[in-house]
Amino acid sequence: MRIPYARAILPALLFVPISASAQLTYQLGNTLLAIDVVLDSSRANAPWEIVWGPDDRLWMTDGPLITRWDPMTDVVDTLMDRGHGNGMGLALHPDFPNTPQVFAVFDSAYYYGGGQFSEVFRFTYDPQGDTLMGEMQLTSFRHQGEHSGGRILFDASGALLINTAEWYNGADLVDGSTLRIWPDGSLPSDNPWGDDRWTRGHRNAQGLAMLPNGSIVNTELCNGGSEVDLLIAGKNYGWNEYDGLVCYNPDSCDSPLYEHELPFVWFWQPVSGCELYTSNAIPEFTNKLIACALMSGGLVSVPFSAQWDSAFAPIHYTNDAFGQPMPGDNCGRIRDIAIKPDGSFYLITNDRQNARIRWVHPAISTSVLDPVDQSIRMWPNPTSGLITVALPHGGTLNVVDALGRRIETSAQRSGEQFTLDLFGQPAGIYTVLLFHDGKTRAQRVVKR
Repeated sequence: MRIPYARAILPALLFVPISASAQLTYQLGNTLLAIDVVLDSSRANAPWEIVWGPDDRLWMTDGPLITRWDPMTDVVDTLMDRGHGNGMGLALHPDFPNTPQVFAVFDSAYYYGGGQFSEVFRFTYDPQGDTLMGEMQLTSFRHQGEHSGGRILFDASGALLINTAEWYNGADLVDGSTLRIWPDGSLPSDNPWGDDRWTRGHRNAQGLAMLPNGSIVNTELCNGGSEVDLLIAGKNYGWNEYDGLVCYNPDSCDSPLYEHELPFVWFWQPVSGCELYTSNAIPEFTNKLIACALMSGGLVSVPFSAQWDSAFAPIHYTNDAFGQPMPGDNCGRIRDIAIKPDGSFYLITNDRQNARIRWVHPAISTSVLDPVDQSIRMWPNPTSGLITVALPHGGTLNVVDALGRRIETSAQRSGEQFTLDLFGQPAGIYTVLLFHDGKTRAQRVVKR
């Protein structure tokens, strides 16, 4: 029987699942990112949301399934198969596993946007059976077309926020809104209109994230682009009079009685899921919102002011590994992101084509190494096999690959020089770790 949440204490470099696909890399400023496929479409068919759980496993909605992948064992568990519908948003209770509740949105059809309803459910996780049980519908909303909402997030009060479907002419009142309910489905007394709506006027909200001060932002698709909104209870965010910064209904827009909230920031790239990145592991992303780009592919990072009350011009990363599908294996459309406590993160990539879950992490683990020390004498670099390292008296060294795994190499020492043999290793980027006087220094070497 599996003992839930019991984690083996293993050396950090002992096990990392290896994908059959070639590793991608991306030079992000001074940080070299490694991008690995950890699940391909044979094990994650139609994922829409991924969540890193407190059990150190990746939870996801996948068609009619809710599944969970364990990176330590590379096992995908099916926690629930509803047999119908298409899973969208997913959230674990903030006090999980003490409160073992899991919340999910399912479109009523086999393909998201294919039905007429999006339904919000609560399930109870049974650790003994390792399954979800006790399905309870909390609310539902109609939709037309595939812009059917579905992202969910807990706010600082413990209430559940839900993106609804795009507002169409003749649509229901809740369309184009952010809903807010308690985990039992009841209404918070401070909701602004006395119903389950918290904000309104959204065209096609795709993502929700919480800032360190407890504020909530969303990502919302506009006509050809996206906006990031700071969500404030009772506010109107413009649609269908405004789309982004463009007025579509002058009769309303020009009225002195018309009020709506301007976007935090607007940009051209249509995006989906988002999450705030607070780790220092990838400094280029620290304290920025990372949003997943769809048609243009890649990632969009949005910086904020120190007070978290304004946002600045975003940066779009959409070339090389993060570019559109091309001959080879790059990421294409990206649907969602889940960030681990160590600062690495997972992405749903190649959305709608041949979906994959990819792990993005610094090519050298920043939790283990000091910055790369260019003073280490090592030659030749690049190398076809043999490499010589100048090693001070009393120093020792190891070699790790781009995933941070220690590799075995034949070696020979002569005085203060150490000759390593990389002939048996595949081409790629390796790091020589030099341990001396209580410090760790590192130097990268390219094996051709």
